[in-house]
Amino acid sequence: MSAVIQLKPYQNETDTALSLIQAFWLHHSHVEQTAGEAARDLEAWTGDGHAFYLIQCQGQVVGFLHLGSRGGPIDWLEELFVLPAWQNQGIGTEAIRQAEEMVRAYSDAVHIEAVARNEGAIRLYRRLGYDCLNSITIRKDLRDTGFRCVRQEKLYDLPFEIRKKD
Repeated sequence: MSAVIQLKPYQNETDTALSLIQAFWLHHSHVEQTAGEAARDLEAWTGDGHAFYLIQCQGQVVGFLHLGSRGGPIDWLEELFVLPAWQNQGIGTEAIRQAEEMVRAYSDAVHIEAVARNEGAIRLYRRLGYDCLNSITIRKDLRDTGFRCVRQEKLYDLPFEIRKKD
């Protein structure tokens, strides 16, 4: 990517941030979030123990990056979103690289969680050097969720399903 990518700390660009948060949930979870729900996310993601950045490319806001703390320093990449029209251009990669540089100033590691069915994100993170399993989230569906098994993986010789909605 030859364009300059910048992480701009959030400074009350509320309408832009709310629009991006709603697009994030729609794109990643097929959830149409209300303005109030997006506002609650923005409030949480800009509160104590969090850092929220707008991703700028060619002078346009094209996504966001949210760093958070889970009891220690702010060293969790909680959410990363690049608008679909801007994806696959190296913007997410550069945003992660810049976030890593910020976190490197005070922490030994950056942590990322990814939904198992988000193969593209997992492949990106692995390509960027994220190779240590740190924690595992396991889910038990209590009713039919409409997800189907798209793949099985083994961990400690135990089978697990990766499920995806059609």
